[in-house]
Amino acid sequence: MAPVNGKSRAHLQNGLDREILQITTKFMDEQPEGSALPSTDSTYRYIQTSNSSLKRRPKQALKASIDRVLSVLEEEQDDSEELGPMDLDPEELTVPERSSNFMNKNIVGAWGSSGTGTPSGTANPAPNAAENPKKRESSKQANGESSRKRRKAEVDRSPPTSIQLQDIGGVDNVKEALEESLVLPLLRPDKYLKLNVPIPRGILLHGPPGCGKTVISRAFAAALGVPFVEIHAPSIVSGMSGESEQKLREHFEEAKKLAPCLIFIDEIDVICPKRDTSQSQMDKRIVAQLLLSMDGLAMENNDGKPIIVLAATNRPDSLDPALRRGGRFGTEINMGVPNESMRAQILRAQTRKTPVDDDVDFTLLAKMTAGFVGADLVDLIGKAGAWSIRQYREALKQQAKEPDASMDENLDISVVSETDKSIFRLIARVRDTEQDEPMGFEDPTITMKAFLAVLPHIQPSSKREGFATIPDTTWEDIGALTEVREELEMAIVQPIKSPERYKKVGISAPTGVLLWGPPGCGKTLLAKAVARESKANFISVKGPELLNKYVGESERAVRQVFTRARSSIPCVLFFDELDALVPKRDSELSEASARVVNTLLTELDGLSGSRDGIYIIAATNRPETIDPAMLRPGRLETLLFVGLPNPQDRVQILQTQLRKTPISMEIASFAGSESCAGFTGADLGSLVRKAGQNALKRGADSVVIEDFEVAVKGVRRSVLDLAKYDRMKEKFSSLL
Repeated sequence: MAPVNGKSRAHLQNGLDREILQITTKFMDEQPEGSALPSTDSTYRYIQTSNSSLKRRPKQALKASIDRVLSVLEEEQDDSEELGPMDLDPEELTVPERSSNFMNKNIVGAWGSSGTGTPSGTANPAPNAAENPKKRESSKQANGESSRKRRKAEVDRSPPTSIQLQDIGGVDNVKEALEESLVLPLLRPDKYLKLNVPIPRGILLHGPPGCGKTVISRAFAAALGVPFVEIHAPSIVSGMSGESEQKLREHFEEAKKLAPCLIFIDEIDVICPKRDTSQSQMDKRIVAQLLLSMDGLAMENNDGKPIIVLAATNRPDSLDPALRRGGRFGTEINMGVPNESMRAQILRAQTRKTPVDDDVDFTLLAKMTAGFVGADLVDLIGKAGAWSIRQYREALKQQAKEPDASMDENLDISVVSETDKSIFRLIARVRDTEQDEPMGFEDPTITMKAFLAVLPHIQPSSKREGFATIPDTTWEDIGALTEVREELEMAIVQPIKSPERYKKVGISAPTGVLLWGPPGCGKTLLAKAVARESKANFISVKGPELLNKYVGESERAVRQVFTRARSSIPCVLFFDELDALVPKRDSELSEASARVVNTLLTELDGLSGSRDGIYIIAATNRPETIDPAMLRPGRLETLLFVGLPNPQDRVQILQTQLRKTPISMEIASFAGSESCAGFTGADLGSLVRKAGQNALKRGADSVVIEDFEVAVKGVRRSVLDLAKYDRMKEKFSSLL
């Protein structure tokens, strides 16, 4: 049988075409099965990186040869599809060898391609190029690229089946918002047409990484049963001019054919940065193309078939503002860090199909996983399951410890290590399915012990990204300071725990608290304990760490802190060393520092975003240097002085510090003596450490009162000028 592609490849007679054919065939073999024919440009780039001799050829000559080869390969593909599968020898599908009549055929081919005609009765070896030159010309676009239609592998656009809506817990507010924007617009668009009401065109999901933006989008597509066109933003970006915009257009055109459907763009910030700050012209063109494509999704432009675009990002402020207006992404949904009750719901939802033991306390786990997002909780369940498997493996190894004579006979004991023996015995035990399972593993489940074992080794992603976590400090860790604790209870804890009480009275919670006083008196500890007692997320910000030498970066850092806090509400935002961040604005202050002060004042007033659920606590030991505008009502309106403890308070503080030590609690009375006058909480902590060191020097195993009497002589007091703070207290008495 003659080769099917004999005529097609016969006109590739010059050496360059034949070499290009071999390289192109190799390039196609490296592609995944079912891939489309490569383009001229991609083949050219492959040649440039894989063939050092051809890369020196002129670019136009190479591309012309590549174009001829791809035309031949495309016609072969069409012929094979029309004729169907044939039982051919693979050798018959290769380029035919040069025959003795090769020169004559080559000359005849040259006559045909030059338009001089061919002798009567002579077969034209290149019929496609000579007989139909218009076809070859029309296969070129204005920019020189081939416009041949490649046969692309079919992409499955059916609704996802790997996720269900009930698998996602703790985001009922997000589900309700998506229900309003997706269910009726996609399934009953006729109601909108009758009322002449436009359907939502775009929905932007934003929030910290791992909160479930992508998962909930897929789950809604599965629940609605509509086609799902998923676009991974990085895959859109192409190095060739115009290809990125073309890919975007193709996705939207495909969606129009599948309508009603959902389009989901993941990591949209990659392709739609702000155009006024972007240095790339391609970025600007992609943004413009997306704007035009979204404007063309109106139902009247698509026979009344609805298309809605869902997009996800964790950097919403980096998107071009033109995308975030009505008619495009007019609906924005913030998926923040889940609170305690939401985490419990997520854990229950994620273990619906996982066998967990009856002793698993999801409420306790939710308390212990502060700052965890949905992805972290899924990771926790997975690692707890892996820990259970490890315990099962260890139990099998214990069963397999009995030496197996038949196995040992097959091993050279002199060269086999104990580890190898253990492995071989475990393999033999695993293969023996008739033996009884180890005790306690007859019905495998994930126990509470498994969760507690792996929990300390999981760092929440929100903590790695700089988001909020809940500290471990409680009121029990703080001795004395009773009055300050009561004020904080009313200013922060109660508004978070019982907001309905404030609504009934018709007042709002205090907007901010300033803790000021000598260093080492427990201001930071108080802020952590407040966050713990209120079960709110906690973001600790050191004032100096927000400052940056580059213009605008410090202000951006302040805005980013409040953006993170809005994604973690309820949230306690703690500014330590506030005096470094907001000094007094006067003629001596630099313009950069003044801008930081202005930015923080703007954020405190809630002009840049909602302040609901964000509670501010600041600490300083130099309140006289803070800009007065920070201390007016509506900002840091509650000023609490955290002063030196009196003798009774010192005893309580020392008792608290000795609570977790083997030292006798009776020694705490030493803190009330005259020797410890003027000590702060930090000084008392230093006293305990030095007393312990003195006991070690004596060679003793316990600390006695004599060790404290010796150690107190070596403790340097934190506050030397107490009168300065008394004067400041009188100065601020009108604000207290």
